[in-house]
Amino acid sequence: MRMLSRIGKKALRLVPVFFFFLIFFTLINSVEVFLFKRAGITPFNFWEIAIAAALITKIVFVVDELPIAHVFREKPLAYGILWKTGLYWILLLPVRFLIRFIPYLFATGGSITMDLTWFSTQFDWSLFLSIQAFYLLLLFIFVTFQELTYKIGVKKMRKLFFGKGSLPSIDLTL
Repeated sequence: MRMLSRIGKKALRLVPVFFFFLIFFTLINSVEVFLFKRAGITPFNFWEIAIAAALITKIVFVVDELPIAHVFREKPLAYGILWKTGLYWILLLPVRFLIRFIPYLFATGGSITMDLTWFSTQFDWSLFLSIQAFYLLLLFIFVTFQELTYKIGVKKMRKLFFGKGSLPSIDLTL
């Protein structure tokens, strides 16, 4: 019974993070639609965005369990926020790179070296990096709220945002 309770608490922690990334990935994709159409790149559909949001949610929770993510726990909040934002962004970069490389993988019908060469010449790097800047801002916002919630607690955050007694209390601590 305790195991089910623990799994339920972990699932409750995943849901808001998943929806945060789903909503913002959808917004970023809508910007990509306009930019990528001009560059001739196909934007993602909703299910691909949902899978990406689930993947990033899982990456965030796995990285959050690693000791390297909490190097600055005893320092002022800004240190931890900048550290974790950079850590998540560096992990997101190869994931996004691979997602964009996969359509080019079999485009030439040759070796992977030919595919990489074709990818590097055809791919719009300035567009990719500008969208990556959106993700940096998104991660900064997410980590700021995550670290602030850790420092002051879930109950105080709920009270700050929704007022006293406006939402039912759910214990999300493990």
